[in-house]
Amino acid sequence: MFARMKKEHKNKKSNSPVSTSSQSKKKAETSSSLSAFAGSNNFYFIAIAILVAAVSIIRWRFVEMPLERDEGEYAYFAHLILKGITPYKEAYNMKLPGIYYMYALIMFIFGQSFKGIHIGFLIMNAGTMILLFSALKRFFNPMVGVIAAGIYGLMAMGMPMLGFAAHATHFAVFYVALSLFFFSKYEENKKIVFALLTGGMFGMAFLMKQQAIYFILFGGIVFLIFQFLDKPVRIVKVLVNTLTFSLGVFIPYLLVVLLMVATGTFEKFWFWTVQYASKYASGVPWSQGKDLLSMMFTPIWAEFKWIWLLAIAGAVVVLLTKFSVKQKVFALCFALFAALATTPGFYFRQHYFIVLLPAAALLAAITLDYSGRFLAQQLRIKIIGPALPLVILFLIFYSTVTSEPSGASFGKFYYNPVITPKELCKAIYGTNPFTESVEIAKYIKANSSDTDKIAVLGSEPQIPFYADRKSATGHIYTYGLMEIHDYNLKMQEEMISEIEKNKPLFLVFCNIPFSWLSKPNSPKRIFDWYGKYSQENYNVVGLVDIPDQGPSSFYWGADAQRNPKNKNSVWVFQRKAGIVPNP
Repeated sequence: MFARMKKEHKNKKSNSPVSTSSQSKKKAETSSSLSAFAGSNNFYFIAIAILVAAVSIIRWRFVEMPLERDEGEYAYFAHLILKGITPYKEAYNMKLPGIYYMYALIMFIFGQSFKGIHIGFLIMNAGTMILLFSALKRFFNPMVGVIAAGIYGLMAMGMPMLGFAAHATHFAVFYVALSLFFFSKYEENKKIVFALLTGGMFGMAFLMKQQAIYFILFGGIVFLIFQFLDKPVRIVKVLVNTLTFSLGVFIPYLLVVLLMVATGTFEKFWFWTVQYASKYASGVPWSQGKDLLSMMFTPIWAEFKWIWLLAIAGAVVVLLTKFSVKQKVFALCFALFAALATTPGFYFRQHYFIVLLPAAALLAAITLDYSGRFLAQQLRIKIIGPALPLVILFLIFYSTVTSEPSGASFGKFYYNPVITPKELCKAIYGTNPFTESVEIAKYIKANSSDTDKIAVLGSEPQIPFYADRKSATGHIYTYGLMEIHDYNLKMQEEMISEIEKNKPLFLVFCNIPFSWLSKPNSPKRIFDWYGKYSQENYNVVGLVDIPDQGPSSFYWGADAQRNPKNKNSVWVFQRKAGIVPNP
C-alpha cells in the first residue's frame, strides 16, 4: 500500500510540469489568437464601424438644431436651384456653387428642412470618416486609418469649431478624403482613371470652399513626387499622368463656367466669385489676424489639447523614424497645406479650422500607432500594439464627450437631456436670431402667398428659406455692404434698387450688430434709406425683442407697436394697403 501511494505521489509530481506547460501553452495560444484577430481586416472593419456609429449617434442630437446663417445661405440657394434657378441669378455670394448643389442634393433626398439638411450632413460626415480610413490604411496601415478617422470624427463635431453645423468646410474635407481614396487606388495599380478622379475630387473640394486650393497644391506636389520615387522613372508616363491629374482638377470649375454662360449668369458669377472675392481674400493685416487666430484657436486647443500634442509629436515621429520617403512626404505636406488652408485673408473663422483636422488626426494617429508597436516590441507582448492606441483613443473620446466646454452655461455639449437642440442653439449663438428666424418665417408664410416676396435687411438668409418666399433682393447677406472695399456703396445702391423695384410684401430689419458687422467708416446709405422707405411704405406688424440671455419676446400685430427693451431686435414690416407690388 505504501509503495502504491509513493508511486501515485511520484506520478503527481511528474504530471505537475506537464499541467503547467499545458496552461502556459493555452495562454500563449489565446494571446496569439487575440493578436491575430487584432491584425485581421475584420477587426479594423468592426473598429471603424463602432467609431462611425458612436459619432453618428452623438451627431443625431444636433439634427433638430435650427440653421445658422451660413447654413441658411446654402439652403436658400439650394431652394432656388430646386426651383430651376441658377446660382447668382437671384441670390449673390462670393462662394463657388459646389456647396449650393450639395445642399440641393441633400434637400432633394431628405427634404427642405433643417432636420433633413442635418441628416444628410450626418451621413456625409460618416462617409468622410470611412474614406479617410480607406485611404490612410493604404498609405500607412489599418490602425493609423482607424485612429485618424476616429479622431477626425470626434474633433469635427466639436463646439469650438461649430462642428455641429453643416459648413462648407465639412464638404470640402469630404471631397479631399474622396480624393485621397482615389489617390490610394492610383498608387496600387497606376491606372490613369484614378489619376483623373484624384484631380477631379480635389477640384470638387475647391468648388465647396475656395481655401481648398491649398489641397490642390498638396495633391499636385505629392502626386508628382510619388511618380519620381517610383523606379524606373518613365518621363512620358509621368507627363501623361500629371496632365491627367491636372485635367481632373480643372474639369469641375470648367463645367461651372459653362453652366453660368449657358444660363446667362456668368457676369454675376464672375463679379461675386472672382472680383469681389479677391477683395475679400485680401483680408486684414497680420496685426489683426494674429489676434483673431489667438481668439479662435485658443478654445480649439483647450478642447482637444492632447490630440494637438499627439499631432505635434507625430510630425517628429514621421520625420525621425523609419517611415518610407512617400509616407514622410505625404504626412508632412498634408499637414503644411492643411494649415495654410486656414489662413486666407487672416480671418480665422471658427469653422475654417475644420480643414486642418484630417492632417492633425493623421499625425496623432501615427504617434499612437508608433507608440503601441514600439512598446509591443520592447515588452514582447504583441497585443499591446493594437490595444494601446485604441485604449488611448477611447479615453480621449470619453473625456471629451463627457466634459463641459469652457465658459459654456448649458453644461455638457455632446449630450445633455435637460436642454433641447433649440435651446442649445440659442445658448451657443446668443443674440444671433437663429431660433427666432423660425417663428418670424412662420408668421410671414401664414400671412402671404407663394408669389409674394420678402426682403431681409441683415444677414439672415434662413428667413426666406424657412418662409418659402423669394427674396426681393439678391443681397441675402449685408456683410459685403459694410466691408471696406471698392464695391460697398455700389452694393448698397443695388440692394435699394432691387427692393424698390420688387416692392416686397414683408420687410424684415435686423437691428443686430452681428447681422451687419458695420465698421466706423462703412457707408451708411442703406440705413438712411431704410428709415425713410419703411416709414412711407410699411407698417410695423412684428417685433422680436432679443435679450443678451434667455428667450426672446415675440409681439405681433397691434402688440408690436412698442419700443424694445433690449438693444438687439428684429422688426417685421408689412406693405401698406394700396401700394401694389410689381407683378
